[in-house]
Amino acid sequence: MNWKILIATGIATLTACNPKENNAAMHQVDETIIYEQNGQKFEGFVAYPKGKKEKLPAVIVVHEWDGLGGYAKMRAKMLAENGYFAFALDMYGQGKRAKDYKEAAALSGEYYKDRALLRSRIQTALEVLKKRKEVDASRIAIIGYCFGGMVAIEAGLMASGVKAIAAFHASLKFPSLTNDAKNIKVPVLIHHGGADSAVPEKDVNALKAAFGKAGVKYQFIVHPGATHAFTNKKNTGGPETMGMKYDAKADLASWASLLSFLHNNLK
Repeated sequence: MNWKILIATGIATLTACNPKENNAAMHQVDETIIYEQNGQKFEGFVAYPKGKKEKLPAVIVVHEWDGLGGYAKMRAKMLAENGYFAFALDMYGQGKRAKDYKEAAALSGEYYKDRALLRSRIQTALEVLKKRKEVDASRIAIIGYCFGGMVAIEAGLMASGVKAIAAFHASLKFPSLTNDAKNIKVPVLIHHGGADSAVPEKDVNALKAAFGKAGVKYQFIVHPGATHAFTNKKNTGGPETMGMKYDAKADLASWASLLSFLHNNLK
Protein backbone atom coordinates (compact mmCIF):
# COMPACT_ATOMS: atom_id res chain seq x y z
CA MET A 1 0.00 0.00 0.00
CA ASN A 2 1.33 3.42 -0.95
CA TRP A 3 1.02 5.47 2.25
CA LYS A 4 2.40 8.61 0.58
CA ILE A 5 -0.52 8.62 -1.83
CA LEU A 6 -2.99 8.11 1.03
CA ILE A 7 -1.48 10.94 3.07
CA ALA A 8 -1.48 13.29 0.09
CA THR A 9 -5.12 12.42 -0.63
CA GLY A 10 -6.05 13.09 3.00
CA ILE A 11 -4.36 16.48 2.95
CA ALA A 12 -6.12 17.40 -0.30
CA THR A 13 -9.50 16.42 1.16
CA LEU A 14 -8.95 18.46 4.32
CA THR A 15 -7.83 21.45 2.27
CA ALA A 16 -10.96 21.23 0.13
CA CYS A 17 -13.11 21.39 3.29
CA ASN A 18 -11.09 24.19 4.83
CA PRO A 19 -13.05 27.48 4.99
CA LYS A 20 -11.85 29.95 2.38
CA GLU A 21 -11.62 33.36 3.98
CA ASN A 22 -9.24 35.46 1.88
CA ASN A 23 -10.13 35.30 -1.81
CA ALA A 24 -13.86 36.05 -1.75
CA ALA A 25 -13.67 39.47 -3.46
CA MET A 26 -12.48 37.89 -6.70
CA HIS A 27 -15.76 36.20 -7.48
CA GLN A 28 -18.53 37.50 -5.25
CA VAL A 29 -20.52 40.61 -4.40
CA ASP A 30 -20.80 41.68 -0.78
CA GLU A 31 -22.57 44.71 0.59
CA THR A 32 -24.10 46.23 3.68
CA ILE A 33 -27.87 46.66 3.54
CA ILE A 34 -30.13 48.81 5.69
CA TYR A 35 -33.64 47.60 6.40
CA GLU A 36 -36.38 48.57 8.85
CA GLN A 37 -38.84 47.07 11.30
CA ASN A 38 -41.45 49.28 12.95
CA GLY A 39 -39.38 52.38 12.23
CA GLN A 40 -36.14 50.96 13.64
CA LYS A 41 -33.18 50.59 11.31
CA PHE A 42 -31.10 47.42 11.03
CA GLU A 43 -27.75 47.00 9.33
CA GLY A 44 -27.34 43.59 7.69
CA PHE A 45 -24.82 42.15 5.26
CA VAL A 46 -25.23 40.12 2.07
CA ALA A 47 -22.77 38.13 -0.03
CA TYR A 48 -23.46 36.20 -3.22
CA PRO A 49 -21.66 34.85 -6.31
CA LYS A 50 -20.95 37.20 -9.18
CA GLY A 51 -22.49 36.73 -12.60
CA LYS A 52 -25.20 34.22 -11.71
CA LYS A 53 -28.31 34.58 -13.88
CA GLU A 54 -30.44 31.94 -12.17
CA LYS A 55 -32.07 32.57 -8.81
CA LEU A 56 -29.95 31.31 -5.93
CA PRO A 57 -30.72 29.23 -2.86
CA ALA A 58 -30.28 31.44 0.19
CA VAL A 59 -28.99 31.12 3.73
CA ILE A 60 -29.71 33.46 6.63
CA VAL A 61 -26.76 33.68 9.02
CA VAL A 62 -27.48 34.69 12.61
CA HIS A 63 -24.62 36.21 14.59
CA GLU A 64 -23.30 35.45 18.06
CA TRP A 65 -24.42 37.30 21.19
CA ASP A 66 -22.24 40.37 20.59
CA GLY A 67 -24.12 41.41 17.44
CA LEU A 68 -23.42 41.36 13.72
CA GLY A 69 -19.69 41.67 13.08
CA GLY A 70 -16.77 40.23 11.19
CA TYR A 71 -17.34 36.61 12.15
CA ALA A 72 -20.89 36.28 10.77
CA LYS A 73 -19.87 38.28 7.70
CA MET A 74 -16.98 35.88 7.12
CA ARG A 75 -19.37 32.93 7.24
CA ALA A 76 -21.68 34.70 4.79
CA LYS A 77 -18.79 35.16 2.36
CA MET A 78 -17.83 31.51 2.72
CA LEU A 79 -21.39 30.49 1.86
CA ALA A 80 -21.32 32.77 -1.19
CA GLU A 81 -18.15 31.02 -2.32
CA ASN A 82 -20.17 27.82 -2.28
CA GLY A 83 -22.94 29.19 -4.49
CA TYR A 84 -25.42 30.58 -1.96
CA PHE A 85 -26.95 34.00 -1.45
CA ALA A 86 -26.06 34.65 2.18
CA PHE A 87 -27.77 37.23 4.37
CA ALA A 88 -26.19 37.97 7.76
CA LEU A 89 -29.09 39.58 9.59
CA ASP A 90 -28.93 42.14 12.38
CA MET A 91 -30.91 41.08 15.44
CA TYR A 92 -30.23 44.15 17.57
CA GLY A 93 -30.51 47.21 15.35
CA GLN A 94 -28.12 49.56 13.61
CA GLY A 95 -25.28 50.63 15.89
CA LYS A 96 -26.15 48.15 18.66
CA ARG A 97 -23.02 46.06 19.09
CA ALA A 98 -21.54 44.76 22.34
CA LYS A 99 -18.13 46.07 23.42
CA ASP A 100 -17.65 43.29 26.00
CA TYR A 101 -19.28 40.18 27.40
CA LYS A 102 -21.37 42.17 29.88
CA GLU A 103 -22.95 44.18 27.07
CA ALA A 104 -23.36 41.02 24.98
CA ALA A 105 -25.26 39.35 27.81
CA ALA A 106 -27.53 42.38 28.15
CA LEU A 107 -28.28 42.62 24.43
CA SER A 108 -28.91 38.93 23.91
CA GLY A 109 -30.78 38.63 27.20
CA GLU A 110 -33.64 40.75 25.87
CA TYR A 111 -34.28 38.14 23.17
CA TYR A 112 -33.95 35.15 25.47
CA LYS A 113 -36.73 36.71 27.56
CA ASP A 114 -38.90 38.05 24.71
CA ARG A 115 -39.30 35.29 22.13
CA ALA A 116 -42.09 37.21 20.37
CA LEU A 117 -39.63 40.01 19.64
CA LEU A 118 -37.03 37.46 18.55
CA ARG A 119 -39.49 35.84 16.16
CA SER A 120 -40.46 39.20 14.71
CA ARG A 121 -36.80 39.85 13.84
CA ILE A 122 -36.64 36.51 12.01
CA GLN A 123 -39.84 37.26 10.11
CA THR A 124 -38.60 40.69 9.03
CA ALA A 125 -35.30 39.24 7.83
CA LEU A 126 -37.15 36.61 5.80
CA GLU A 127 -39.31 39.27 4.18
CA VAL A 128 -36.23 41.33 3.27
CA LEU A 129 -34.46 38.30 1.84
CA LYS A 130 -37.41 37.10 -0.24
CA LYS A 131 -37.62 40.48 -1.98
CA ARG A 132 -34.10 40.15 -3.39
CA LYS A 133 -34.22 39.48 -7.12
CA GLU A 134 -31.23 37.14 -6.83
CA VAL A 135 -33.01 34.77 -4.41
CA ASP A 136 -35.17 31.71 -4.94
CA ALA A 137 -37.65 32.31 -2.14
CA SER A 138 -38.62 28.63 -2.08
CA ARG A 139 -35.09 27.57 -1.08
CA ILE A 140 -34.06 29.35 2.13
CA ALA A 141 -32.18 27.91 5.12
CA ILE A 142 -31.20 29.54 8.39
CA ILE A 143 -28.02 28.89 10.38
CA GLY A 144 -26.57 30.44 13.50
CA TYR A 145 -23.73 30.42 16.01
CA CYS A 146 -24.15 30.41 19.82
CA PHE A 147 -26.97 32.92 20.42
CA GLY A 148 -27.58 32.73 16.68
CA GLY A 149 -27.93 28.96 16.83
CA MET A 150 -30.74 29.38 19.35
CA VAL A 151 -32.37 31.89 16.99
CA ALA A 152 -32.11 29.45 14.08
CA ILE A 153 -33.87 26.70 16.03
CA GLU A 154 -36.51 29.20 17.18
CA ALA A 155 -37.19 29.82 13.48
CA GLY A 156 -38.30 26.20 13.27
CA LEU A 157 -40.42 26.39 16.40
CA MET A 158 -42.27 29.38 14.95
CA ALA A 159 -42.90 27.53 11.65
CA SER A 160 -41.15 30.25 9.66
CA GLY A 161 -41.20 28.30 6.39
CA VAL A 162 -37.45 27.88 5.93
CA LYS A 163 -36.32 24.63 4.29
CA ALA A 164 -33.47 23.69 6.64
CA ILE A 165 -32.02 24.75 10.01
CA ALA A 166 -28.46 24.44 11.29
CA ALA A 167 -27.06 25.49 14.68
CA PHE A 168 -23.49 25.55 15.95
CA HIS A 169 -22.73 25.47 19.70
CA ALA A 170 -26.17 26.89 20.36
CA SER A 171 -27.99 27.71 23.54
CA LEU A 172 -30.70 25.03 23.72
CA LYS A 173 -33.27 26.43 26.15
CA PHE A 174 -36.67 27.16 24.59
CA PRO A 175 -39.74 28.20 26.64
CA SER A 176 -42.20 26.86 24.04
CA LEU A 177 -40.24 23.71 23.15
CA THR A 178 -42.83 21.19 24.39
CA ASN A 179 -45.71 22.87 22.55
CA ASP A 180 -43.91 24.04 19.42
CA ALA A 181 -41.55 21.19 18.51
CA LYS A 182 -44.35 19.83 16.31
CA ASN A 183 -44.03 22.94 14.13
CA ILE A 184 -40.60 21.87 12.89
CA LYS A 185 -41.27 20.15 9.58
CA VAL A 186 -37.79 20.57 8.09
CA PRO A 187 -34.40 18.92 8.75
CA VAL A 188 -32.35 20.29 11.65
CA LEU A 189 -28.57 19.97 12.04
CA ILE A 190 -27.03 20.72 15.44
CA HIS A 191 -23.27 20.73 16.11
CA HIS A 192 -22.44 20.66 19.82
CA GLY A 193 -19.20 20.64 21.79
CA GLY A 194 -18.61 17.63 24.00
CA ALA A 195 -16.99 19.92 26.59
CA ASP A 196 -19.55 22.74 26.28
CA SER A 197 -20.09 23.82 29.88
CA ALA A 198 -22.27 26.76 28.83
CA VAL A 199 -25.17 24.52 27.78
CA PRO A 200 -26.71 22.47 30.61
CA GLU A 201 -27.11 18.75 29.93
CA LYS A 202 -30.76 19.02 30.98
CA ASP A 203 -31.37 21.40 28.05
CA VAL A 204 -29.77 18.94 25.65
CA ASN A 205 -31.92 16.11 26.99
CA ALA A 206 -35.10 18.21 26.90
CA LEU A 207 -34.46 19.15 23.27
CA LYS A 208 -33.84 15.56 22.23
CA ALA A 209 -36.93 14.35 24.07
CA ALA A 210 -39.18 17.01 22.54
CA PHE A 211 -37.78 16.49 19.05
CA GLY A 212 -38.14 12.74 19.37
CA LYS A 213 -41.76 12.96 20.54
CA ALA A 214 -42.62 15.40 17.73
CA GLY A 215 -40.89 13.31 15.07
CA VAL A 216 -38.47 16.06 14.11
CA LYS A 217 -35.88 14.94 11.57
CA TYR A 218 -32.64 16.06 13.21
CA GLN A 219 -28.96 15.29 13.61
CA PHE A 220 -27.24 16.09 16.89
CA ILE A 221 -23.50 15.84 16.34
CA VAL A 222 -21.18 16.03 19.34
CA HIS A 223 -17.53 16.99 18.88
CA PRO A 224 -15.50 15.38 21.69
CA GLY A 225 -13.46 17.83 23.74
CA ALA A 226 -14.82 20.92 21.96
CA THR A 227 -15.94 23.81 24.15
CA HIS A 228 -18.66 26.35 23.60
CA ALA A 229 -18.00 28.57 20.54
CA PHE A 230 -15.50 26.09 19.10
CA THR A 231 -15.78 27.47 15.55
CA ASN A 232 -14.48 30.96 16.32
CA LYS A 233 -10.71 31.43 15.97
CA LYS A 234 -10.61 34.37 18.38
CA ASN A 235 -11.36 32.04 21.29
CA THR A 236 -8.09 31.16 23.04
CA GLY A 237 -9.39 29.02 25.91
CA GLY A 238 -8.19 31.51 28.51
CA PRO A 239 -10.14 33.71 30.93
CA GLU A 240 -10.26 36.49 28.33
CA THR A 241 -12.61 34.27 26.29
CA MET A 242 -14.38 32.72 29.29
CA GLY A 243 -12.73 29.35 28.67
CA MET A 244 -14.09 29.09 25.15
CA LYS A 245 -11.53 27.64 22.75
CA TYR A 246 -11.27 27.29 18.99
CA ASP A 247 -11.12 23.69 17.82
CA ALA A 248 -9.84 23.40 14.24
CA LYS A 249 -10.89 19.79 13.80
CA ALA A 250 -14.42 20.42 15.01
CA ASP A 251 -14.65 23.62 12.97
CA LEU A 252 -13.62 21.94 9.72
CA ALA A 253 -15.79 18.89 10.32
CA SER A 254 -18.88 20.92 11.18
CA TRP A 255 -18.42 23.21 8.18
CA ALA A 256 -18.08 20.26 5.79
CA SER A 257 -21.19 18.76 7.39
CA LEU A 258 -23.09 22.02 6.88
CA LEU A 259 -22.21 22.22 3.19
CA SER A 260 -23.42 18.67 2.64
CA PHE A 261 -26.60 19.40 4.63
CA LEU A 262 -27.37 22.53 2.60
CA HIS A 263 -26.65 20.77 -0.70
CA ASN A 264 -29.09 17.99 0.19
CA ASN A 265 -31.88 20.24 1.44
CA LEU A 266 -31.76 23.28 -0.86
CA LYS A 267 -31.76 21.42 -4.18
